[in-house]
Amino acid sequence: MTWLVTACGGYGAADQALQAAIEAAERNAPPGKRPIVETHIHFWQMSRPGGVPWPTAAEGPIFRDVLPPEYSAFAKAQGVVAAGIVEASRIVQDNQWILDLVRNDPFYSFFVGNLEIGAPTFAADLARFAADPRFVGIRGYLTGPAEGITLSAAQLTSLRDLAARGMTLDIISRGSKNPKSQVQALCTAVPNLRIIIDHLGGATGPAVDPTWAHDIRRLASACPRLYMKFSSFYDMYAPGDVVFPSPTDLASYKPHFDVLMSAFGKDRLIWGSNWPVITLHGTFEAQIAIAEAYLAPFGTGVRDKVMFKNALAFYHRHKA
Repeated sequence: MTWLVTACGGYGAADQALQAAIEAAERNAPPGKRPIVETHIHFWQMSRPGGVPWPTAAEGPIFRDVLPPEYSAFAKAQGVVAAGIVEASRIVQDNQWILDLVRNDPFYSFFVGNLEIGAPTFAADLARFAADPRFVGIRGYLTGPAEGITLSAAQLTSLRDLAARGMTLDIISRGSKNPKSQVQALCTAVPNLRIIIDHLGGATGPAVDPTWAHDIRRLASACPRLYMKFSSFYDMYAPGDVVFPSPTDLASYKPHFDVLMSAFGKDRLIWGSNWPVITLHGTFEAQIAIAEAYLAPFGTGVRDKVMFKNALAFYHRHKA
């Protein structure tokens, strides 16, 4: 599959590249399946010298080597035509380890790295990894800095560097981790940066929290370049990264999905799994089934946007 990793300045060239990527995705879907672009998986290797900082033994079943052949074996059969990796390690050099790990496998066509925003080495590290066109953005404000989103001069310099390179920012916003008000301040301060909030924006079930719903709608309205990752559904019911079975029926999730769809619309929702973390609470196949069941009444056009077309448009490099 030809991935959209252009750095073009004109919309015409970008539109042509996007259309080519869409057509390639449709060609590569298995018979009887609509394409899926995966936007959120993790790989790690405990058996490497020095191991990894996370997961730890406390995470039980996922405290093991998790490598590309395992994911590829089942994901392609489910209709996944391309996959993006999100770095789970805060160790800067682990970004290169991932790039090297999948260097010869075009199925793993883009990578969201992990760099500390505002760190003294941020600019040099970003420039180094940006030389690889598969490096499309970073995940920030997860493991550091400890003070979170401050929009200090150093943080703003990092964020503006990211935006100027046409890269993206993945961010968690749940509970006390990066509250919605801070995310809004961030997108207001750097309006040309494309940002995506991971994992349903911290939704918790079974009932919709009215404060969460209000904050989601306000944030989506205030930040037109902010997207929501339609991912890791089981988190709504799971008490952290422990073994805990979550519901697999659509009804348990639909009220929260409705809030996200009404707030972000069909063009700013992007599917992802959060594999292998989701295996603590349910299966990959069941999570896809929930997504497909929810999207089916909206029609194939909306389904395709959420499940693969929006990802192709969001996770590419272009001048902001």
